[in-house]
Amino acid sequence: PSTGDDVTLPSNSKVIITQSVTQKLGVITVPSTSELIFDENDVAPITLDIAGMDVQGALRAGSESCRYLTELNITLHGSRPTDLNKYGTSSTAVTTYKGISVNGGIISMHGKQEYPTWSRLSESVPAGQSYLLVQEQVSWKAGQEIVLVTTAIHDSRAMHENEVLTISSIEQTPVPGVGSAIHFTTPAAHAHIANNGYQAEVGLLTRNIKVQGSASDSEPTDPDTGSCTGQWHHGTNFAPCPWKYKTGFGGHIIVHSGGRGYVEGVELFRMGQTNVLGRYPFHFHLLGNNCDDCYFKENSIHRSYYRCISIHGTHGATVSENV
Repeated sequence: PSTGDDVTLPSNSKVIITQSVTQKLGVITVPSTSELIFDENDVAPITLDIAGMDVQGALRAGSESCRYLTELNITLHGSRPTDLNKYGTSSTAVTTYKGISVNGGIISMHGKQEYPTWSRLSESVPAGQSYLLVQEQVSWKAGQEIVLVTTAIHDSRAMHENEVLTISSIEQTPVPGVGSAIHFTTPAAHAHIANNGYQAEVGLLTRNIKVQGSASDSEPTDPDTGSCTGQWHHGTNFAPCPWKYKTGFGGHIIVHSGGRGYVEGVELFRMGQTNVLGRYPFHFHLLGNNCDDCYFKENSIHRSYYRCISIHGTHGATVSENV
């Protein structure tokens, strides 16, 4: 196929992707009798750039008993529609528009297991320190990203103290009673508290399977300037500027029309479409009792523009251990 082409898999087929697809494709359709399967590649990450996907059959990467161990990056492309109405609907923003639409089919993605997916500080981290101690031993590795959660008394964009840090090295059980010491490439910008009553959370963001919105057309074009005032909070006079952060338009995954979802060990980045109806990073949509063995677990969602996980009219699905 050429750049921009829509691709429909042959019926009654299993198509295996073994290496990166160099062209940016349109919408990939997987018929109900077919499967699109990602193979592992030990030489280089597999990348796939698409406008969207219609999964009527199956989309697979690894399995519950054989996790996917190499790197896979799926990037979704598409600009925010200009025809959105006040209800958040648009003739352009159909389920396959900058999204993976599991339309009666199956999404089965099983990235490498990381354990635990999050922990808590063993001691406070002062600003300027380039390591932290957590309560559990972790499987995390150098080069992965973590989030160190704010302990500021007021959590808002104006007092934003959540930090994303890159691991440089890890020591297991550095002293008795401590699980791991995690060193990072740049020092913490803010203080983070651990005491008898509360210890800041530390979560792993990186996964080896990554589904993301494109960097070129996802970010909001109307950020808050941070210059608005009018609300006093703990001695600081600030207020969110009105009508800002309304244009974020990342990718999305929706399981609907009798589809099923089994997703673990996956990173969702730059996902969710601000104020677009039903377009969240991951969405179980009106599946009733037909998805009671479905799950979304051990994943991470960050840089989301519209919520995180939506469970709408769906019973019995498991959502667990996500960051």
